[in-house]
Amino acid sequence: MKIRSKKLLFLYRSILFKRVVFETDYPELNEIVCALNIKNRYKRYNYVYDETVKWINKYYKNDLCMFKDNQCIVQRKTGKINGCCMYCPIVTENGCPSQNIACKLIYCKTALKNLKPLKLGEIPVVKCIPFTRRLILRSDFFQTKEKVLDDLKLPIFIYCLKTIFRNLKMR
Repeated sequence: MKIRSKKLLFLYRSILFKRVVFETDYPELNEIVCALNIKNRYKRYNYVYDETVKWINKYYKNDLCMFKDNQCIVQRKTGKINGCCMYCPIVTENGCPSQNIACKLIYCKTALKNLKPLKLGEIPVVKCIPFTRRLILRSDFFQTKEKVLDDLKLPIFIYCLKTIFRNLKMR
């Protein structure tokens, strides 16, 4: 069954749309349509995560912090290493092994001096997940992709408690 729709489908996750396959003639909407066609919520989160990372890398040309010799653009003057990543428990000598969305959206004033900062809401495919899940994507710093996807499964209250304990443990 194929249905072409031009209306907003606010109930696309309901049982009414279980067998509906969305299509589009607009290539810029392909990511959104593909996400809507993934009926399993966690597979959709994984797809949205991957597409968001691609979008951010393309926007910032994969080099926002301008690292050279483990020093970001700000820390070349101070002598410190690894920029804001020095607080990250998973960072290695070769940089970050994770593609974390929250870390990629950090707004360093020096790094963004000549760029317009990208906001998570400006990425179209992110709108295929609920608002509370977008908050988790935006605030889950210094975690691997797998941990972020696990956090997306939690109720928002439990996630907040987990984040508080995680931050207390890091200090």
